[in-house]
Amino acid sequence: MKKLFLIFPLMALVLSSCVTVLNTPGPDGRPGRAYFGIDYDYRAPYSYWDNNPGIPNDPFFAEYYPTHPGLYDFEYFYNKYDYWYGTYEIWVNPGGRGGAYGEPGFDGADSYLMLICNPDGPYEFRKANDNIEIKELEDGFIEYTIKIENGGIRVKMKKANKADRLPQGDEPKWLK
Repeated sequence: MKKLFLIFPLMALVLSSCVTVLNTPGPDGRPGRAYFGIDYDYRAPYSYWDNNPGIPNDPFFAEYYPTHPGLYDFEYFYNKYDYWYGTYEIWVNPGGRGGAYGEPGFDGADSYLMLICNPDGPYEFRKANDNIEIKELEDGFIEYTIKIENGGIRVKMKKANKADRLPQGDEPKWLK
């Protein structure tokens, strides 16, 4: 019996020193948010329209509005007859993968697009204009893409006239 009393504490000591460490990855980081706005350099557009539900009617210029990632159509007139139209695509930066031992992943960077609507064509403004790719496409469209890691923005646009192409936007979101 005395031997059993000595064996039990010894077994408890041995078993308690065997600690199992699980290398379980932590949660992935949250994806970044997306923001969009319109502005102009030297002459306000005559009207502006897009099908992005995140942009309110009568938006303020130079103001960013939260939006969802996706592909949106836009048109803006710079006088009563001539306009630019196209699409802009916004995608978000995903969060980083979770790390070892339950360490959470880093959150994805936010995406910002400020579409500058000038008479000679729209362009996009960013605080950091790195990784910009501009292409002239065969169908007369101009496309530029800005990539940041796994996120970014793509704008495709073309100049038109009411006599050549009827505008797609019913009611402009902003009218001069």
